[in-house]
Amino acid sequence: MKFGSLCTLNVGGRRFSFPAELMKSLPLSRLSRLHRCVSESELLELCDDYDCDRNEFFFDRHSEAFSFIMLYLQHGTLRFVPDMCELSFYNEMLYWGLESSDLQPCCQRRLNDRMSNCFVHFFPEEGPQGPEEFGSRWLETIRKMFEEPTSSLLAQVLASVSMLFVVISMVMLCASTLPDWKTAETLDQHRVTQNLFHHHGDGNIGSQSPW
Repeated sequence: MKFGSLCTLNVGGRRFSFPAELMKSLPLSRLSRLHRCVSESELLELCDDYDCDRNEFFFDRHSEAFSFIMLYLQHGTLRFVPDMCELSFYNEMLYWGLESSDLQPCCQRRLNDRMSNCFVHFFPEEGPQGPEEFGSRWLETIRKMFEEPTSSLLAQVLASVSMLFVVISMVMLCASTLPDWKTAETLDQHRVTQNLFHHHGDGNIGSQSPW
């Protein structure tokens, strides 16, 4: 497929124009493969859209990251974009065909540290579990269930039930201080006392001596 003398890359709404022949020598595998395409269907496997009239290729990628990559092609120095996640920038690098070895040594160390931290966080190493380890994991699960309500669905249910009992206890405690409640409680106590007295009196009458 033949391109015009000038190619335009539209990356995230930002345009980068350069001679078409330069695409052959760019150390970006995606662009070099783009130059070797022989049909529009092959082009659309490498870019998101293509305007034949303007010889413009559209890429739905991070424009600022690509501008840093273009600076690397011009000056031979590749650094991270400020205020951009190292992993996100590395993902852009892989998309265009660069590797971590293309980064400056200080940025390589930052990337390695970030990847190591993410690996430990999301993919912890797991070895064979013995009885002691299983018991400790079970105790940890129980602890989280009681101390961290958001750790699981069961912990949330347990926290809700506990809160319900606390609310009921508070309502009962407040209600017991009301005058009507005290009056009803006093009447109940009076009835109980009176019934006990009558039962005790009946017992005495039945046991009186005929003398």
